Amino acid sequence: MAEATETRPVRRSALEGVLAPGDVGTIGADGPGVTVTERRSLAIVQIDAFAETAAETAEMVVKAVGVRPSQTPLDAHGLGETTALWIGPESWLIVEPEAARTGESLHDALAGALGGQAAVTDQGHGRVCLRIAGPHLTALLAKGCTLDLDPGGDLDPGRVAGTALGHMAASVHRIDAETADLYVARSFAVSFADWLLHAAAEYGCRVTEPA
Repeated sequence: MAEATETRPVRRSALEGVLAPGDVGTIGADGPGVTVTERRSLAIVQIDAFAETAAETAEMVVKAVGVRPSQTPLDAHGLGETTALWIGPESWLIVEPEAARTGESLHDALAGALGGQAAVTDQGHGRVCLRIAGPHLTALLAKGCTLDLDPGGDLDPGRVAGTALGHMAASVHRIDAETADLYVARSFAVSFADWLLHAAAEYGCRVTEPA
């Protein structure tokens, strides 16, 4: 009898064949005002804790992956390649490249560590992440959302906020003054990319190879 082998679903980007490397708009002498890079092969796990045991859950996450999820609204904490994003009360996204760990997946590591302490949901196939960088990042975000983007507002570096961006739900993680990761549902990915490129064209937008 042939031995059964475990097979995992093959991940395919929702933007494959849609978000092609190249330039949109006119690139100035100083280079593109905005670059867009799809971050593929990310492990993304959502944790929803119980309010009365959220602090305990956070401690268990630290032991499992080394990053402490914040209970302060809009905070993002990172260590190495792993990031914990606050997405709501007692709710976080834990994000890292799939290649960051060998053996068990990020989901399995967290589910095993937390047990029934919290809901642990694999979102790796359900969300798309686009990294936007460049001197016109803030102006681009301002075109599509109502967040306070001034210093000291909703989206200083190291913060994450949920918003309607181009009329589509997105989580925006501001990494530094000129870099942000945008997370959108897979089902919105093509429409979102279309809006993003149109909005970025006036600044000179360069789409790079997926990372």
